Amino acid sequence: MLQLYNEKPVLISMKQNKSVFNVEFCNIKMKLKMCQFKLFHNYLMNISENLTSDNHNVDLLLVRDNLNVTVSINDFLELWNGVQSVMATEFGFTRYRHQT
Repeated sequence: MLQLYNEKPVLISMKQNKSVFNVEFCNIKMKLKMCQFKLFHNYLMNISENLTSDNHNVDLLLVRDNLNVTVSINDFLELWNGVQSVMATEFGFTRYRHQT
């Protein structure tokens, strides 16, 4: 298992064959295939575009069993930072969307 990102409360690791990403945050553990991880990145990117200074919590809808999770803005930003870091190092993704 290769550890890609480890900052409390987020841990992102990958199996040696790069086929499965393990994402752990706020007592939630997910195993995502590469394509699912990229979709998760896009989902977080869309949520991050709608954040304002008034947000104290973020609601995430995780696909499995339609799990609704509310996380603090700090935990969301740490998760978002971790996923962005992995996308940059593993896939060369450095483009960030900006609101105009």
